[in-house]
Amino acid sequence: MMKAMLSAVVAALLFAAAGAQEISRVSLSERVRALLAESGVEVGVAADTPAPASRAHRELKLTWEADKAALPAPAAVQYKNAKGRVALAQASVSREGGLPRQRSAELSPTQVVVVALDAAGRMRWCGLITDPRLLRAELPGPDGELSGQVIYKESAEFVLQYPDDDAVTEVRLYHPDWDGQKFSLELVGAVAPR
Repeated sequence: MMKAMLSAVVAALLFAAAGAQEISRVSLSERVRALLAESGVEVGVAADTPAPASRAHRELKLTWEADKAALPAPAAVQYKNAKGRVALAQASVSREGGLPRQRSAELSPTQVVVVALDAAGRMRWCGLITDPRLLRAELPGPDGELSGQVIYKESAEFVLQYPDDDAVTEVRLYHPDWDGQKFSLELVGAVAPR
């Protein structure tokens, strides 16, 4: 009897965790849509059918170059929202296997929001990636004590993954900016993946 009760508790916990993850995924999409609308970006009405839960995904190789004139001095202290450009370094490639599940759908200034749109401007998918320019460093101060520091590189080359959905015609990157009370999204760049 104890074994059956333990099995039921474990099953309930697993079911609750799976449900919470699905709710979190839906709420990320809703939050991104609302933030884009607040920023004056129209992403269209949600598609009638969600992006297919495919067993394949696409990879894009991108470069992100900061506009050096927009960077403050000294160069080692990079500004996270420095103007720049995102460019396609290599055409998208189809890969086997689904996308990894995101553990947390919480926005953060150290992340980038990825939005996949169809030709009508409808959001087909959105996700979060760690800002590829971000470096965390432990550096000694004048007294020799280590302290943490966040540095943004002037350029980064990275691989971005999104669902293999034939309807996707544009992938946009947004940087979440926290003003102390709420997030806003700043467009970093957009690429046509195919």
